Amino acid sequence: MQNGDGYAGYKWLSEVYNLAPVQPFRVCSVIGSSRSSAVSNGFRVETYPAHYQPDATLRAHLTFALKYEGVELDFLNRLFEVTGPKPLARWALEEPTGAYARRCGFLYEWLSESILDGVGDAGGNYVDLLNASQYLSATVPDKVRRWRINNNLPGTRAFCPMVDFGKQGPADPAPLRAEIDNMVDQFGIETIERAVNWLTIKESKASFAIESEGKEEDRIRRLAHAMGMHCDKIESALTEEGMLMIQQAIMGDKMVGARLGIRQSPVFVGHTNSVFEPVIDYLAPHHAMVAEMMDGLRAFEQRTRGQNPLLRAAALSFGFVYIHPLGDGNGRLSRFLINDILRRDGFLPAPVILPVSAVISENAMRRAAYDTALEHLSRPLMATMNSVCTFGATVQYEDGVKSNLHVAEWDRGLATWRYADLSFQSEYLVDVIRHSILHGLKDEAIYLLRYETARNSLKEIIEGRDEDYATIIRSLVTNMQVSGKLRKTYPGVFNDEDLTKRVERAVFKAFELLPDDGNDDDDVVPRVDVVAR
Repeated sequence: MQNGDGYAGYKWLSEVYNLAPVQPFRVCSVIGSSRSSAVSNGFRVETYPAHYQPDATLRAHLTFALKYEGVELDFLNRLFEVTGPKPLARWALEEPTGAYARRCGFLYEWLSESILDGVGDAGGNYVDLLNASQYLSATVPDKVRRWRINNNLPGTRAFCPMVDFGKQGPADPAPLRAEIDNMVDQFGIETIERAVNWLTIKESKASFAIESEGKEEDRIRRLAHAMGMHCDKIESALTEEGMLMIQQAIMGDKMVGARLGIRQSPVFVGHTNSVFEPVIDYLAPHHAMVAEMMDGLRAFEQRTRGQNPLLRAAALSFGFVYIHPLGDGNGRLSRFLINDILRRDGFLPAPVILPVSAVISENAMRRAAYDTALEHLSRPLMATMNSVCTFGATVQYEDGVKSNLHVAEWDRGLATWRYADLSFQSEYLVDVIRHSILHGLKDEAIYLLRYETARNSLKEIIEGRDEDYATIIRSLVTNMQVSGKLRKTYPGVFNDEDLTKRVERAVFKAFELLPDDGNDDDDVVPRVDVVAR
């Protein structure tokens, strides 16, 4: 073992047991001269004065870690594999009522699915395993009599993603929900429904754009239809039947049957490097693990009901995409889950759909932020897994998929897949949801009202069809002047400079691109037929 002097908690354990964490510790505790705290990119360095230094023992630093740094399931699972059961059993026997001894005894048995030999039932008052003010945790914990522990872990041993609120605490959903209610009051439910109809198509286009498939209109409309038909409408989107129903709606009748449903083959997300070699950006769990991990994801959804809907939606969406349970459509279904959970939790009133995919893909910066959120887990995982992944002979699997990927040691990534820290990803997605409400939905409702005002004004000036008004309005708002194409399409209007100015003024006023001088008299002129020839 190495010397962990200068550190405390998980970092000390990592150094002493020569066990580097796969997922970086959210908190690193350092022993220094005075108490201080520094935060960078979601990670904290906490400096403590010398009298905080624990004894150089496993139990002392586990106590410090659980007390000050939280619960790092991935690392604890790996640590207990190294320490074995004896030091945990001895600690439990020597401190049968100790709160931290009991927590560690429970965690060892829960993570390893084994019993500490010779250890009887603990004493003392029941204690919560997780601090509910720090973690997204189970609403109703399981009472574990053996350890007198309230097990409020949000998932199961097979899959238990963790969301740490951080020092800022959990995002408050109330102001955002109030903003939605205010929009309904301000714009009216009819305008909101029209905005949602358009945003559903926009959401579908953006979802395919994220996966570089944005030009296939039939696929876009299928996804939009699936959002409208199935969001909060089926018993569960996380059961095998629910996933298959949504996948079929998304993929359509032309979907290759062998790839429908739960995958039975390895899958990875990657790219080709400059010498045309495959590079794995993210390796999904072994297909034999998918069923139990999805059971864990469903348990997470059930155990956290009543908790923060924004964080639930975020964790379930990212948890799903990391499990990657389907042969195809995982990304789209993961983004479907966001609206589905927000609806089920009562945060989103029907028929509201948030354009989360549109926000994710609206510009290069936001697209890069989405990639960064995904890579927060995939990068450290692949740093561990790359050395055991190779490409060789092609194998055909039970679901008909052919793959030449070979993984020599799947268990190396097991703890990381099971106990993914989704704190960073959840914080990111809450920001996306906030932007979807305050800008996506609101901006669309405002646009529709301005468009309606512009169209009604144009009807008083020129005669045409709705599609003509739409063409004129879009062109003027986009170009801020009459384009050559617009003049050519509607010469009867735009060859008349006086009429052109009246049309421009009507549109620009409606979209608040011109100050309102209060003089509307000059807008009333004999209507001109503008139907394109």
